[in-house]
Amino acid sequence: MQVAASLGLVMGEGSVLGAVLFNDVAIAHESYYRPPVKARCIDGFLGVGAECVPIAQLGGLAGLVDLQIELHINGVHRQTTVLAELLRDAATLLADVSEFMTLRPGDVLMLGSDCLADGTRPLVHPGDTVEITAPGFAPTLHSFTQEVAA
Repeated sequence: MQVAASLGLVMGEGSVLGAVLFNDVAIAHESYYRPPVKARCIDGFLGVGAECVPIAQLGGLAGLVDLQIELHINGVHRQTTVLAELLRDAATLLADVSEFMTLRPGDVLMLGSDCLADGTRPLVHPGDTVEITAPGFAPTLHSFTQEVAA
């Protein structure tokens, strides 16, 4: 399985209510250019952090620019997502998406990068534990087990 540290903006009534850490899980696949719908859109494949941190507590959307999200597998650092390095900051992405999509309370807009510098994603195996951390958030932990055949 592939994993990636990401941040979700949780929508409130007419604005961003807060943010939550995500573990964006996917089945490893070869195709980079075809939408990997079958590899990513599976029940339980988006590990959601336990808390939604109020956006004001994070310094608003502008405060997210300095945020760095760390991903560790079994205690070993594997990925850093630096939001300042995104092509569009949170406010710009939110404005761009809002031009063609209505975001309602409870909707989540994900931002971050799922790729490492070499274009790959960190891999996990049964028995591995992923920890995702960022300043202002409680750590998000997910453990992986072997799927039991039906």
